[in-house]
Amino acid sequence: MRRFFFDLLVGNIVKIDPGGMVFEQTSATFVVADEMARHLFVWRDDLRDRDAFIRVRDAGGNEIYRAPVWAENSEKVGWDQA
Repeated sequence: MRRFFFDLLVGNIVKIDPGGMVFEQTSATFVVADEMARHLFVWRDDLRDRDAFIRVRDAGGNEIYRAPVWAENSEKVGWDQA
């Protein structure tokens, strides 16, 4: 099992995940990051119109994935207008 970290990137600001989570499969972290991003999209409307991402890092600090915090459609419509 390996530890992965889920940081929040908003523009040039980075909020580091201090503890991370342990996963057996790297691909599972992509699902978790996407779910976190969707959750932030719904509950944090201040992040919707900004360059916000969940960044997944491995224990060595290497970025392995980014999940954008916005709607899945091209207009980036808010959850309450989709």
